[in-house]
Amino acid sequence: MNEAIQAKEVRLVSESGQQVFPTVQALDMAIEMGLDLILISESDPPVCKILDGGKYKFELQKKEKQNKQNQKTIETKEIRMTITIDENDLQTKIKSAIAFLSKGFHVKVSVRFRGREITHTNIGEELLANFCQEVSHLVNSKSNPTLQGRMLSVLLKP
Repeated sequence: MNEAIQAKEVRLVSESGQQVFPTVQALDMAIEMGLDLILISESDPPVCKILDGGKYKFELQKKEKQNKQNQKTIETKEIRMTITIDENDLQTKIKSAIAFLSKGFHVKVSVRFRGREITHTNIGEELLANFCQEVSHLVNSKSNPTLQGRMLSVLLKP
């Protein structure tokens, strides 16, 4: 803003169009109007406008605040199982996953391998496939199962 602009020439944008002026001349024009010379874009030459500085800052803050309000954070819920899970426990986990997906949460379903169970990753993959089949009516996209250490996991998105 004003004297903080270091360029020798600026492209001044106004109602009449765009013109290239020396920075000193553009600053003098802004002072004559009782306004501020504000840097809009860093290019060659930099783009400036003659505006009320306080009002411009207020508008920027207002836009920033509006953008923050419009942001939607997506929470991820995790459901953990082992390959020795019983059928009733599995159905309970499926019901909770359905509840999470219907509320719009992403669900990460993980199968943990303990001890020598890590040699039977195919059982974990089958368990995840069955789980995903049960909730497939609520899932738009599903990632492939990934093995991270002793955890085999898949991410389900509603």
